[in-house]
Amino acid sequence: MLTFLLMMGIISPTDSIPQTTTLKAAEVRADKVNSGITSIQAKSLTGAALAGESVEGLIRTLSGVVATDELSSQYVVRGGSFDENLLLIEGFEVYRPQLARSGQQEGLSAINPDLVGNLEFSAGGFSVLHGDKLSSVLSVRYQPTAFNLPEGQAQGKVKTGLYASRIAYAGHWDSQDVQWISMLGIRVKSNRRFQQGLDTEGDYLSHAEDVQWLIKGHSKQWTHTGFAMAQNSAYSLQPSSRTTEFGTVTQVLRLSVYMAGKESYDYQNAFTGWRSSYQLAEGHQLSAQFSATQALESESADVESAYLLGEVNQNLGSDQFGDIAYWRGSGGHFRHARNHQWMRSLQASLGGHHKLNHRQTLTWGTGWQQQTGLDHLDEWVNLDSAGYSLPYTATLVTDSGWVGTQNLGLHQRFRANGQLNNDKLHAFAHYTAKGQQGEASMGLRLLHDSRSGEWRLSPRIALSSTLRDGWSLDLRGGSYAQTASVRELRNWRDLSFDASATMQHAWHGIIGLEKHFERQSRPFYWRSEAYVKYLDKAFPFEQDGMRLRYLGTTPIQAKVIGIDQRLHTEWVDGAESWFSLSFYRSSEKVNNQWQRRASDYRHAMSLRVEDQLPDEPGSRVYVQIQYSGGFPFGAPLATEKPFSSSAYRRLDLGFERLLHVQGFQRVSIILEAFNLLEIR
Repeated sequence: MLTFLLMMGIISPTDSIPQTTTLKAAEVRADKVNSGITSIQAKSLTGAALAGESVEGLIRTLSGVVATDELSSQYVVRGGSFDENLLLIEGFEVYRPQLARSGQQEGLSAINPDLVGNLEFSAGGFSVLHGDKLSSVLSVRYQPTAFNLPEGQAQGKVKTGLYASRIAYAGHWDSQDVQWISMLGIRVKSNRRFQQGLDTEGDYLSHAEDVQWLIKGHSKQWTHTGFAMAQNSAYSLQPSSRTTEFGTVTQVLRLSVYMAGKESYDYQNAFTGWRSSYQLAEGHQLSAQFSATQALESESADVESAYLLGEVNQNLGSDQFGDIAYWRGSGGHFRHARNHQWMRSLQASLGGHHKLNHRQTLTWGTGWQQQTGLDHLDEWVNLDSAGYSLPYTATLVTDSGWVGTQNLGLHQRFRANGQLNNDKLHAFAHYTAKGQQGEASMGLRLLHDSRSGEWRLSPRIALSSTLRDGWSLDLRGGSYAQTASVRELRNWRDLSFDASATMQHAWHGIIGLEKHFERQSRPFYWRSEAYVKYLDKAFPFEQDGMRLRYLGTTPIQAKVIGIDQRLHTEWVDGAESWFSLSFYRSSEKVNNQWQRRASDYRHAMSLRVEDQLPDEPGSRVYVQIQYSGGFPFGAPLATEKPFSSSAYRRLDLGFERLLHVQGFQRVSIILEAFNLLEIR
């Protein structure tokens, strides 16, 4: 599907919110000990949005990251799974949907790009400060570009387009020696224009709404941060037909499906959090934090279909070229689903940061989290091609007639319930020492899971050294544990729910080399990382679209080895571009044999170019190219994965023109063309 979208953005004359709709660039900071972290700053940003209007659309262009659904906020990092990625907004952990089968159903990303001031992303080897996940961490900070605004001043931004509209607002006031700033973001989005070009035709109804509110207060001794979010998304489809072609160059098959019924997906999420910090003395700070979140997902489907499979005429000289040469088969299909998942989480923590001297710092923290979840699974599929789903019983030796004394034999049947009740305790200490030519940090993180009764001590270390001529070298490694969510505890093979399953655990080892240099008066930044990740306790899984199905909670071994490359530059001042290239192998040990893991894409390439027309700084063009290998798959719930999906290829193009309108600081028109290669 080739999609063109037109949108307009309007900024008020006193706007101080980052002037952008989607992060256009990455200002990569090599902060020595944090050199494994990519920092993305929202300064005077301009740029066309990405499909789905999510910040994750930019993250997936970084090295080590793979994503194959532009409408989804999910991504894979270095051979992991979607559940192995940690998302933090203002230091609070944010929930992501787990029942959605595709990006069409997900709705809005949890990150509002209009409020973003800074993002930090680590593809592995992150410190004990960030938390407990096996693969990556994305930390987001909301803030206007100018924090100290005159009292009573307010700023706003409006963006409207063919499929999404957004409003952002910020205001500032003083109260009893405390400077307060409040930010509000409202988003409304519909994916109907994307979905109208998909294989499945029918009546789509897709909409999502999101409200986020942030308040920050600062005085000489106190700092307060409050964050609240409410999300709602609804997706429904009454399909009528679907046509898909597949096969080889010389033999093309066409599957035509005619459908009736309806499927729907609903998601609601509410979050609130508060953090207060107190300055004991210069360089010494204590903080307390509390948050609560609740999410509900529901999926319903009753879709009946009849299908025809035929071979396409590939003879260029034939009058029937492109038509069906002959039909290979036909059959019927019925899918039923009534799936629900509910989750609630309460968190409280206490921490401190101490500057021991001008070169050494110590950070510590301890916290508690209560996790409660309910899982109801009820879905089945009936597949009938020549009556094979009907049970056969012969009454006589010579009788081939069917006697209806048995139940209908379904192709797939899943029905189960599960409940999660878990109290998680954690504590950490992180020490950093800086020198003239390098830095070192080390930390310990203690994690207790009441569900499994485990205690896990995770040491982590990072070393960096500044070399000559713009070169620097760093080493990072450590232990990473992950407590299981509701989805991870469901065993799809036997439909059991193992509430006492062990925590997953991995060891990371990373070596990084980077260089800053100039060519033709342009700044360049190059970074390369070689890594190994060994999982001594991992759960096997398979991908069902964007939904993960875990195949057991008995821990297995897994390993990932790879190398990431990234080159970053600016073609013109303020217009940044980069190229990312990744190679890796992800495998797991099943039945004493190593095989490809479900997230083994093998390679990925991303190119993002931002430039402006000659002598026209108000006209900019954006090009984004993504390519990744296919992931392994086999029969549903099978151990072997002998097949590989097709490669993911995508080309998006965007144009932006700034307009000079009296009374407004910034007005722009953006035209975007998504999926120029028209690959589905």
